[in-house]
Amino acid sequence: MQKVSERIRQMREEQGLSLRALAERADVSASALSQIEAGQNSPSIATLEKICAALGVPIATLFDEGDTEGVPLVMRAGARRKVYSAGSHASIEPLARGLARKKMQPLLMVLEAGGECGEHPYASAEGEEFAMVIHGAARFEQQGTVSELRAGDAIYYDPRLPHNWHNASSGPTTLLVVVAQ
Repeated sequence: MQKVSERIRQMREEQGLSLRALAERADVSASALSQIEAGQNSPSIATLEKICAALGVPIATLFDEGDTEGVPLVMRAGARRKVYSAGSHASIEPLARGLARKKMQPLLMVLEAGGECGEHPYASAEGEEFAMVIHGAARFEQQGTVSELRAGDAIYYDPRLPHNWHNASSGPTTLLVVVAQ
């Protein structure tokens, strides 16, 4: 989580935003953002999404390191960076990083039993999203519609509309999420 915290601070400073300005854009408290940047707070996935939307970047940008444009990118299962959100009881790991101009952001999200992306439905940055349940079961909520998904089920949705993911099983649920910009 420390590298993610540092990356948020770096992007905020690169954009010339004060802590308070970014906090207002992201609809989080300045003290919470300060704790996140200092690595003292484990934000929910929804909060990370809101911060990234306020910065105008996809969430996978938090994991990018350099540019490997033109080179096939292999992300070995044991070598991928994973970020755990204690608030969400979930982890996310990018399945592609290091490509500055990529148009899609594949992520693996694991929700522990009872885990969810955020306390309330949240909206993401511009684009489209697709998700597939790899293991377990998940409940997807958007605009008053609830979809129960099991392993093998997939859903395509507009991330700009408030939505949320919940683990609907007694064990961990693994989702493949692809965000397209």
